[in-house]
Amino acid sequence: MAATFSEIERRIQRASRILVVSHDRPDGDAIGSVVATGMLLEKLGKEVELVNFDRVPESLAFLPGSERIESPRGRSEADLVIALDSAGRDRINEAVWEFASAIETVVNIDHHVSNTEFGTLNYVDGESPATGQIVFQLAASAGWEMDREIAENLYAAISTDTGSFRYPSTTSETYRIVATLTDLGVDVGRINQLLYENYPERRVQLLRVMLQNMRMDFDGRCASLSLPIAISKTLELAVGDTEGVIDVVRAIDTVIVAILFEELPDGRIRVSSRSKDPRCNVGEICAEFGGGGHALAAGARLPGPLQDARERFLAHVSRKLETF
Repeated sequence: MAATFSEIERRIQRASRILVVSHDRPDGDAIGSVVATGMLLEKLGKEVELVNFDRVPESLAFLPGSERIESPRGRSEADLVIALDSAGRDRINEAVWEFASAIETVVNIDHHVSNTEFGTLNYVDGESPATGQIVFQLAASAGWEMDREIAENLYAAISTDTGSFRYPSTTSETYRIVATLTDLGVDVGRINQLLYENYPERRVQLLRVMLQNMRMDFDGRCASLSLPIAISKTLELAVGDTEGVIDVVRAIDTVIVAILFEELPDGRIRVSSRSKDPRCNVGEICAEFGGGGHALAAGARLPGPLQDARERFLAHVSRKLETF
């Protein structure tokens, strides 16, 4: 059912041990929200477990407390699960749900309009630019204490999911929250440098390879990149290395839609899509393939092979672009 902050707060107060999880291949919003939530709960006197199927990306390992996120092993003894930034139950690996199998209550907090409301209690704000913003609002509503380390994690969550405050979902409320986080001691210059100017060389090599094979379609209104599994292995890519790569081609002046097609080890194709115009709603396109997200940013998983998946997805993009 849909829940209010007060209802979520009351359920948290009744719990003694809380498991906090997020989606596979975690990004800045996932990691920042999970760690900040864990720290907030510990200040309430709760025992906390932070779990994700995939390890923390190297680019986010600087966040205080991120080293506490563990892989699922055995069975959790928590009596409450808080799932963050996950549009559906299937976005969280089944190994995590197996770890949490003895826990009856799931609190689902998210900002994706495609959220399936899989929790026992659901707080989904599709207009919020980041789950980190919702976590801040929950904490502020409940009067929970925040400190600099919590603020750094929430800043990273909000900054990364707003494209460093460039996306149209960024609101005046977002800037007010960031001002509060800055007042709590966030060194904005340092955090931004670590988030956006601290890439391993392999990520730049990846960008070089993909740009050489960039494809432009539909009179330059669609740019797409592909990443075969062979390239991932050759460059020894790590989780998180592809984050933000799509924004490079999205910045081309004629481009309305930018897409990254990534071949996964299981043969499926991970699609990340971005749009500059809500008339070309990539959330709707991804939903047709069982995925989802927002009008301007969405993803899906398609069966391979890579080139076939690319053509199938581009056909849907073409139909959207033909309407305007």
